[in-house]
Amino acid sequence: MKNTKIAKKVQEVDYTKTGFNEIKEGLVSYIKTHYPDTYKDFNQSSFGSMMLDLVSYVGDQLHYYLDHNANEAILPFTKDAETTVQLLQSLGANPELNFSGTGMVDVQVLVPSLATGVGIDGDYSITVRSGTKFRSAGGAVFTQIKDAVLTQENSQILVHSTNAFGNTPEYYIFKTKVPVVSGEEKTFTVDIGDPKRFLQLEIPDPTITEILKVVDANGNDYFQVNNLSEDTIYRPIVDPEGRDPNIKAIMKPTPIPRRFIVEKSLERTFITFGNGSEKNIKTNNFLEPKRKVFKFTGLDHTSTPSNDPVRLQSNHKLGVAPANTTLTITYRSNTVDNSNAAVGTVNQVVEPILFFENENTLDQGKVTFIKDNVQVYNEEPINGNISIPSTEELKRRYLGFFGAQGRAVTKQDYISMVYAMPGIYGAFKRASILKDTNDLRRNLNLFLIAEGADGKLQKPSNLMKQNLKTWLESSKMISDTLDLFDANIINLKINFKVILNNNTNPNTAISDIKRRLFEELTLIPPDIGEPIYISEIMRIIQSVPEVATVPTRDGVKVTSLSGGSHSDYNYEIDLNTSPDNNYIYIPDNSIWEVKFIDDIVGTVVG
Repeated sequence: MKNTKIAKKVQEVDYTKTGFNEIKEGLVSYIKTHYPDTYKDFNQSSFGSMMLDLVSYVGDQLHYYLDHNANEAILPFTKDAETTVQLLQSLGANPELNFSGTGMVDVQVLVPSLATGVGIDGDYSITVRSGTKFRSAGGAVFTQIKDAVLTQENSQILVHSTNAFGNTPEYYIFKTKVPVVSGEEKTFTVDIGDPKRFLQLEIPDPTITEILKVVDANGNDYFQVNNLSEDTIYRPIVDPEGRDPNIKAIMKPTPIPRRFIVEKSLERTFITFGNGSEKNIKTNNFLEPKRKVFKFTGLDHTSTPSNDPVRLQSNHKLGVAPANTTLTITYRSNTVDNSNAAVGTVNQVVEPILFFENENTLDQGKVTFIKDNVQVYNEEPINGNISIPSTEELKRRYLGFFGAQGRAVTKQDYISMVYAMPGIYGAFKRASILKDTNDLRRNLNLFLIAEGADGKLQKPSNLMKQNLKTWLESSKMISDTLDLFDANIINLKINFKVILNNNTNPNTAISDIKRRLFEELTLIPPDIGEPIYISEIMRIIQSVPEVATVPTRDGVKVTSLSGGSHSDYNYEIDLNTSPDNNYIYIPDNSIWEVKFIDDIVGTVVG
């Protein structure tokens, strides 16, 4: 008799079931299908049920970490801030993580009158050198970044004091504006031993904002570049012959065999060098600029070498790595977490660096008096970001960066280039760009907003806008013209009504709702021109456990606030609310903000 095998029923595996309960249900179903007579006890207290729980637990854990790792490998889906930064850096972006505050301050010095008592003694004209330090009321140190020569021609002049009779000036006030940046210079040294490929050094300071100088024991400078393949920089030098009064400097191509890149994480900063040696400099034409800038072929034109892959083979192992020496690294570091300053708060001169042309020939008593009475005051805010951007903020800022590719053509390109401006020149919180419909040219209006010392929205300083215009000049289309404007800030007041669950303390509930609303509405500032969704406000209120319901007709009322500690801009909310009362329209040149938690008022009804 021929033996007949009975085919075993095969159950199809559902690979979409990844949660604990789904995995357990699948295991139970599999056992019942394939082993109906072997095991039947699925009671929760049975040994078999325990084993199923353990297997389901392990499966749930594995699926979680697999999903997590898969998401963290794709930029739009990342949740971890450190991973987001690393992905951005690997794709060519260099997100700013430690921001500087930049702005202008008014420096005031005293200049005596002539011995005759009539006119100003020009021999006491003074230069306030870059590196002079100032301090704000909040303790932040700001460093002057450009020399300021105070003369009668470039200064605002006021009478400071007069003689005993009050009819002849003794001292005049010379006042001028100088640019400053937050932070102060620091240095540290590190001994370098035997050669090491792509030597990486960590800067032991989490508040560092920029590297200023790297020099070895022999006095050789190392230059910061964006990529180690960049072997030439362009340095401005003064034209000794003064051939063209309209040109302030000559652009000189300079090969840089010694170079490094800066790599940052959320709390750490590294500098990385190349893989070459000093021998490369001595045996190759490193110091011949024409070999590094242009390839002379006999043609009457030149082409850019920026995308020439051959350059990667001729850059001498991506620069020189220091060896058997001592490196001195000078950098700038913020002194406090909040590097912004409100108007009038920068009012202390910490370390003035002053220079007189012929100090030895001057009255030393007057010189000492002038040096002891230097004053400073900021008539406009000093802006920057005061906090590291969140994961969502980083993605919002830099996802458009890759499409821009270092040039500004589309609207998104311009916005991305605004956020990509190095933090040392200022940091904008939000930007929006519109075509100027009243201009026949291709004129664009760029609306900007910054962050104040209190973390609230604030109009950017003039220096920040000037830096941005310079930054965009090299990337914008030649046919584009740019006008920069401050975005209007619309401060909101929110009144809400709620019906609470039974046995709920009204005061506690209202406080919880206000806190939840304020946190979620201020977590990520809106874009310029982004509407206010009343339905979103109601959703946040409804998410509070103590809330039973929100009246649909008059549960939420939004108005604008202006004057005092709020913005001066008054916006008619009622005239700009949709007919269904679902959202509030915001103009393309404005941005809304709930500035204080007390701008949210709640009432219990029912």
